[in-house]
Amino acid sequence: MNFLTYYHLKLTNINVNYTEKTILTSFGKTHIIVCGNSSKPPLFLIHGLNSGAPFALDRVLFLAKTHQIFAIDILGQPNKSDFIRLNKKENVYGEWLLEIINYFAFKNISLCGISFGAFPILKSLFIEENNVKEVFLISPAGLINGKLIKTIFKFVLPMKRFQKTKNKKYLIECLDQLYDNYDKETFMYLKEVFLHFNIDFSMIPNFKRKDLARLQTPITIIASKKDFFVPAEKLKKRSKKSFTSLKRFIVLQNSKHVADTTTLKTAFKGLD
Repeated sequence: MNFLTYYHLKLTNINVNYTEKTILTSFGKTHIIVCGNSSKPPLFLIHGLNSGAPFALDRVLFLAKTHQIFAIDILGQPNKSDFIRLNKKENVYGEWLLEIINYFAFKNISLCGISFGAFPILKSLFIEENNVKEVFLISPAGLINGKLIKTIFKFVLPMKRFQKTKNKKYLIECLDQLYDNYDKETFMYLKEVFLHFNIDFSMIPNFKRKDLARLQTPITIIASKKDFFVPAEKLKKRSKKSFTSLKRFIVLQNSKHVADTTTLKTAFKGLD
């Protein structure tokens, strides 16, 4: 579990005061990083697959100026929550997230999901959305599929070559396709994840249009034009046809799947 070394290093190097909390849910122990001013509105942040809360927090740390952030480690991923994988075809991801939200007993919360982090958020909204003021989804999974051939050549093959040879040039090739930029901690963390973690390759089922259409919570979606996992134009068409509560759809013209922090900060400034 050497990836936890870089998990902690990343968290230590983030320029913010934080506390850590672990709560027991019906699905397993869940670790949460809390930062920001407790007098500000609460925002629950959820990272993507094969990642952890510090890496999502680093991308949107600017939100700590306007919110108290609760960055959640997803179960079954390379982080500090229990290694228990939930069934993506059932409602359990939504039930899990609602247990966490209800534990803190806040009113009028905001939710922010990055990549797969959008999946438990939408699952939870299908069950209960009355207490949610607004949702932000960044390169969200569960709405469309990118082209398989691009995913294979840009991600799967270089990752497999790295796992086989341990040659860092293949890891760099893989990450350069996903990230606008990344630091040493992210690189070393993913190196350990790719080599020593049981990576989750199970398919993420796309939500049905009729389910998305009944949501009433205002939703903002931020997509990246150079994202082959979640192509922006395809996502825009699906979102506008599916969400009746879509508040804004923003396209980052020069970004990849994991957008640069400065670019995201500029996008969120436009939401004021």
